[in-house]
Amino acid sequence: MKIAGIVLGILVIIGCAAGLIILSQSLGSTQDQLEQTKASLTRAQLDQQNIAVSLEETRNELQDTATSLEETKQELVAQKQETDNYLQLYKNTADELKTTKKNLTSLENELAMTEQESQELQKTIDEMQEKLALYEDTLGTHVYSGTMPPYHSGNLPQIILKNIASARNPTWEELLDFLEEDKTDKKLYVSGEYECGNFAQELHDNAESTGIRAAFVVVHFYDELSHGLNAFKTTDRGLVYIDVTGDTVPRGGINLDKLVIIEKDELYNASFLFPEYLGISKDYRKVKSIEIYW
Repeated sequence: MKIAGIVLGILVIIGCAAGLIILSQSLGSTQDQLEQTKASLTRAQLDQQNIAVSLEETRNELQDTATSLEETKQELVAQKQETDNYLQLYKNTADELKTTKKNLTSLENELAMTEQESQELQKTIDEMQEKLALYEDTLGTHVYSGTMPPYHSGNLPQIILKNIASARNPTWEELLDFLEEDKTDKKLYVSGEYECGNFAQELHDNAESTGIRAAFVVVHFYDELSHGLNAFKTTDRGLVYIDVTGDTVPRGGINLDKLVIIEKDELYNASFLFPEYLGISKDYRKVKSIEIYW
């Protein structure tokens, strides 16, 4: 019995040892699993951290994309507004083009009529010019507009007139008032320095500067000499010729302005305008032709 008990105890001890061995092996396996699990958890944490970083980057990118989209939206709105403006401008331009085309058609019709009228007017002008040429040859008077007289006088190598566009034709009284105030006739006639053309040019420029339209006139005589004076087209007495050429000696306050009657093949007839000088200015030269420069 004693032996049996010992054997039983040994068996129990062996069983416990085997159990301990099995338990130890089981614990070792569990420890390995825990280590593996711990490693897996560590990798999972790293993966989670990487995912968090990636998510933050993605969030930032999405924020940038949202900002970019907002800017793009604003640009598109602006472009749409600009496009609408261009469309409206196009519509307005199209309407204007239609109106312009209509006006152009009307103008073309008017132009066709104007061309016909112009041809008729040119025909009339040609006829008038032929008649004028005949009258000029008959009357000996040639009229020029906007042309400088091709002459010199005294110390002037060429007569240059100062025409004022706003100058107008005066009444006879306005012309007399101007001549009484003007002092050109008071200057001395100096041969080779200040001659008739100088007087006429100065009176012309003075009249134009005061708003009175004036002409420079050249009279040619049959003795091959010429003389410079002025013409004014008064509104109530028609065309009048004025000679302001002064004397070779001083005449005090005497006014030497003269009214002249000029006709082809007639004597040059001048008379003083104002009573201060009662003499008559006579010239026995006969007029050959007259040139008037406005």
